[in-house]
Amino acid sequence: MNRKKVTSKDVAKAAGVSQATVSYVLNNVERANISEKTRQHVQQIARDLGYTPNVVAQSLVQGRSHNIGMALFHPHEQIFIDSWLPNIMTGFSSVIQKYGFRLLVEIANDKQQYESIINLLRGHEVAGMVVQSTLGSEFISAELVNQGVPVVIVGNLSEHIHYSVSSDNLTGVQMAINHLLGLGHQRIACITYAPEGTVEHAADRLTTYYETLAAAGISPDPSLVRFGAFAPLSGYEAMRDLLRHKPLPTAVFGMNDTMAIAAMAAIQEAGLRVPEDIAVVGFDDDRLAAFTTPPLTTIHESQREIGQRAGEMMIGLLNDVEPATPNLQLPTQLIVRKSCGAHLVHKP
Repeated sequence: MNRKKVTSKDVAKAAGVSQATVSYVLNNVERANISEKTRQHVQQIARDLGYTPNVVAQSLVQGRSHNIGMALFHPHEQIFIDSWLPNIMTGFSSVIQKYGFRLLVEIANDKQQYESIINLLRGHEVAGMVVQSTLGSEFISAELVNQGVPVVIVGNLSEHIHYSVSSDNLTGVQMAINHLLGLGHQRIACITYAPEGTVEHAADRLTTYYETLAAAGISPDPSLVRFGAFAPLSGYEAMRDLLRHKPLPTAVFGMNDTMAIAAMAAIQEAGLRVPEDIAVVGFDDDRLAAFTTPPLTTIHESQREIGQRAGEMMIGLLNDVEPATPNLQLPTQLIVRKSCGAHLVHKP
């Protein structure tokens, strides 16, 4: 039998107060002159009755939506293949939910879908918008930030969005390559996570890979670079192709852990050893990185913290509080495990 939905009128009757008082209490209307005793009494009655507030009604009372949008400008097949984006979403949601907001996710990789995101903003269906893009900063137009709601970008900066949270990932790439150089490697291959020319973020990491080698006096060799395509199979096939390179690379930098783990599988399947024959370093510190064979050396990026900081920035902006650091960049960290072979190097 279907149970009748509890209404604010039911709460008012049980609490012995007016329905307006219930509305003010449950919608946290600060301007209402309600005693703390009455407020706690109404909240307890609502809990006892199992009352679920109407989010639309709350939005009308408070004058804004209870949704915060997340606009993802991505090739669709990439979005949830690895844990990077889900970790950011988890961190972001954990913050905004404390303040009664819900996350509304929209995915776009063409102009029509982009327009649907603009319409969300124009229609005031979201109180704010967090943006994450791998399609290039030029995909984010001024129109996105001229709709009267706060916009925060996660990752690459944009000339139009003034608030951002990211990691110092290019320093992370330098740490990974310099670590391998310090172990004596000079033929260091690289497997990107995206097809050539499709993702600005991957292109920036590749440029840093080349520049770090050059700074160490090693002429970058494009023949040691392969382009993955998000999925593990692409990293596996890229490594198999690198194994045909003569001479073999002595180390491989996987631009994310998905590529690095797939590369280890290809190396081992070919009868070679990691790290004795080919060392491997990844990027992200995926939750599985410590459990590969051998455990994966990688660059730790605080993805959940990125999401949390973006959530805190958004809540502050919604309350007209300017962030102390509008473009917040979190540090990355080298996590040394056995796949790089550091444990095999005898130090005097």
